[in-house]
Amino acid sequence: MILSIESSCDDSSLAITEITNAKLLFHQKISQDNIHSRYGGVVPEIASRLHTQSLPTILKQAKEFLGDFSKLKAIAVTTEPGLSVSLIEGLMMAKMLALSLQIPLLSINHLIGHFYSLFINQQQAIFPMSVLLVSGGHTQILRAHDPAHFEIIAQSSDDSFGESFDKVAKMLGLGYPGGPIIESYAKQYPKHLTLAPLPLPLKNKQSLGFSFSGLKNATRLLIESLENKHISHHIDSIQTTIPKKSNSTYTESKNAQKLQFVCASFQQAAIAHICNQIERYFKQSVSGKRVLDFAIVGGASSNLALRSAIETLCHTFGARLHLAPLEFCTDNAAMIGRAGIAEYQARHFMDIERLDISPRSTTKLLYQANTIY
Repeated sequence: MILSIESSCDDSSLAITEITNAKLLFHQKISQDNIHSRYGGVVPEIASRLHTQSLPTILKQAKEFLGDFSKLKAIAVTTEPGLSVSLIEGLMMAKMLALSLQIPLLSINHLIGHFYSLFINQQQAIFPMSVLLVSGGHTQILRAHDPAHFEIIAQSSDDSFGESFDKVAKMLGLGYPGGPIIESYAKQYPKHLTLAPLPLPLKNKQSLGFSFSGLKNATRLLIESLENKHISHHIDSIQTTIPKKSNSTYTESKNAQKLQFVCASFQQAAIAHICNQIERYFKQSVSGKRVLDFAIVGGASSNLALRSAIETLCHTFGARLHLAPLEFCTDNAAMIGRAGIAEYQARHFMDIERLDISPRSTTKLLYQANTIY
């Protein structure tokens, strides 16, 4: 069995995974969303302090589950990328456990961990696999060739998909994290009504990539234009339910109707940008072979509108779509444990004294594509 630890941002999580059949035996996670929502985003120092409280609590639960740790064969821990002050808390616990139990230590890249969220409780991972990684910190197209080769095909030049949702939510006076709140308001906007004509980023650029800063600014201008104004009469009768996590300063009448309009317009434009780039990727030859297997992973992959749009694209291009269970989209130790199996089988054991954390990806397993797509 492998005990895995995840603390790259604001989620404290531990898991225990069987090596031989990849069965998830134990998984527990403590989220810090309610704390950071007061500040409109993650406060690194607070996140670090909360990890020091939550990780030992979950470790105690894991020990009670197993009885003792004598059956553990290795410790897997997220070491990159992420918040340094958060990563270090997980690494210190991992080193302590590996030293005291005299078992190997495995270093896991968080992004590769998200890939393995597709294969929790599955003995065999699928290769090759093309992957859209969308989260609060990253928006990338990856190609997983095999367990030792993960190629970055395209990525955002500024904000990530999830980060742009957080920032638009903040503009609207909503809570954190912004993704679920934006999605909730967008769902309430009647589908037969028109949306704001927000720009499609990188529409005229030929190479693959993502950019959300221009769309974010256009949304800001839209919000400013609607301040103290009524949107056109056709949305005056919209009924609304304010999401429980919302701290909106808007009233619950016509101002909430504006929220639906803005959120639906922004979400549609952001997803259209993602789909536009994925379509370009599908159309471009990959060593003369079309994409057969495509996946969406990362915290923002829980957005149902995004899932539906990518599903339609995959159907059009004849690709099989793979989705992680919703409970394993956000950061979790279960995916780190599943990634740890591949590292354990490859015997990529780390020097306990030399192993350190990094806020950016440094692993040789994840590399930039040589070809410009």
